[in-house]
Amino acid sequence: MAKTRVYIDGFNLYHGIIREHRLHWLDLAMFAQKLNLMQPVDRIIYCTAMVSSTPADPQKAQRQETYHRAIGIACPTVEIVKGQFTRHKTLHPIAGCTDSPTCGIRVVVKNEKGSDVNLASRLLHDAHMGRFDRAIVVSGDSDLTEPIRLIVSEVGKAVWVRNPRNVGSAELEKFASDYARIRPGVLQRCQLPDPVADGAKRYSKPAKWSTIAPARIKTNVLTTACPQAGCGKAINTFRYV
Repeated sequence: MAKTRVYIDGFNLYHGIIREHRLHWLDLAMFAQKLNLMQPVDRIIYCTAMVSSTPADPQKAQRQETYHRAIGIACPTVEIVKGQFTRHKTLHPIAGCTDSPTCGIRVVVKNEKGSDVNLASRLLHDAHMGRFDRAIVVSGDSDLTEPIRLIVSEVGKAVWVRNPRNVGSAELEKFASDYARIRPGVLQRCQLPDPVADGAKRYSKPAKWSTIAPARIKTNVLTTACPQAGCGKAINTFRYV
């Protein structure tokens, strides 16, 4: 029987299926086994980024920590590899204005860092160490194309790609040994028990994850004049609330 490891890009999976369908309380071990056609999985490498709480959502980090602790009990074959989110300022041009640098606005951009690099590093290292015969990669990120190509063509290992995003990836499909989309129903059938308990340790699914997500409405939160002399255009800043 082929020795299989599953590598999950948590950021891709969250934005591809989990967030929209409220399937946060995912049993990663059961999910991995279903992806492997109900055959045993040796290890699951779950690459994720640690979130921070915000004034609008002060329990955000606590919910993630609760989930990770529940996974630690329910899914002993899971290794959580942690990345982080970074913030930096960048100049965004204003639609309809000239290309002058002053005709723009500086905004703070939040980026997820680490998940794709951590996944690619572990995938390549494990392949060269002979730790699997087949890898299943849960991601739709085309940045993983090169490590997957190398493993399939140079190392001679099979790599199945299971894409959780609505948008396909021709690059991943070209080089993967097998490629398919993940449907929400798979995750719906792979939810953890509630609560997850082990002796005195007991973790319940956060209440917010059990409610229907409210519709997000695009709202204009700020209007300012373009700083470029003679432009006269208004700068509208929108946010989904």
